[in-house]
Amino acid sequence: MLTWSCGIVGLPNAGKSSLFKAMTALDVTIENYPFSTVDPNKAIVPITDQRLIALAELCVSEKLTPAVLEITDVAGLVEGASRGEGLGNQFLGHLRNADLLIHVVAGFDSLLNGGLDPESRIEIINLELALADMEVVARKRLKIEPKLKSGDKSSQFELELIFRLEDQLNQGLALRHLNFTKEEKAVLEQFSLLSLKEMIYVYNLAEESLIDPDLSVFPEQSTVVPLCARLEAELADLPVEEREPFLGAFGLGESRTEKLLQECSKLLNLAAFYTVKGNEARAWVVPAKIRAVEAAGKVHTDMERGFINVEVIAWDHLLSEGSIARVREKGLSRIEGRDYQVKDGDVLFFRFRN
Repeated sequence: MLTWSCGIVGLPNAGKSSLFKAMTALDVTIENYPFSTVDPNKAIVPITDQRLIALAELCVSEKLTPAVLEITDVAGLVEGASRGEGLGNQFLGHLRNADLLIHVVAGFDSLLNGGLDPESRIEIINLELALADMEVVARKRLKIEPKLKSGDKSSQFELELIFRLEDQLNQGLALRHLNFTKEEKAVLEQFSLLSLKEMIYVYNLAEESLIDPDLSVFPEQSTVVPLCARLEAELADLPVEEREPFLGAFGLGESRTEKLLQECSKLLNLAAFYTVKGNEARAWVVPAKIRAVEAAGKVHTDMERGFINVEVIAWDHLLSEGSIARVREKGLSRIEGRDYQVKDGDVLFFRFRN
């Protein structure tokens, strides 16, 4: 199953479990005390995609298979989590395989938040992620240093990279703000560093504060989605036909959870393409600009090995013409080779040798 994953992180009582419920429509424990979520909540959920729904209708597909998202919600982290406070190391370990971190920040006043202002809440989590990475990097350095005596050039390259990482982390700064070469990125893939992951902030506000909130408390150039996690969790429980009036009552035009998922996809630089086979219409989420032959391999390894070419239909052409047959009649489809860079919204028909 082709998935991408996100981990939900934040202080205790920030609203992480409510957000998890909103994103998954599952019943989870929601308590107002630390560590009520000792074991991580995990779910694989379908990504709502109106283009896929329309494609299935156009092609009269009986089966609709959306792309999916894996979500992990760990217990609230506390100051000292990187040293094991509040089982912090255990909780952080659950996030190392995530593609992206969703950092939930409480934007409401509450004694449960320890009297901290939002800036302090943000700083605590970001610092703990950096400290946890410092431990990982330090262990890597201890393993590499003995190899230098043999004159191993790859070890020298890795050590120089580690010195650069340590310089950034010692300032309490996230690694995602650094630029890395292709060779450095290949090394970093082995480290599973938390502050290297893309991060999106969720500003969990009271429902009356949702309109035009002050986002200046967040670091510059951050991606921030303001929402009310409790409200979004309630919305997830409603029948589809009741959701629009519910949102309207609070002056909202759309679910902020849907907005969050869109921003996650954008931050990870993902693209969705679609296939129709037999009675099934299916969405696939892949890295943007992936080559056609690699996209074929996501569908089936046989398609990648025997790839011949791919017929491409742009989503907007299909929508305007109303059918695949009509698109072909008007010459709006085209044949591309193995190096074609897949675009978001492409409908693809792969041709391959068995």
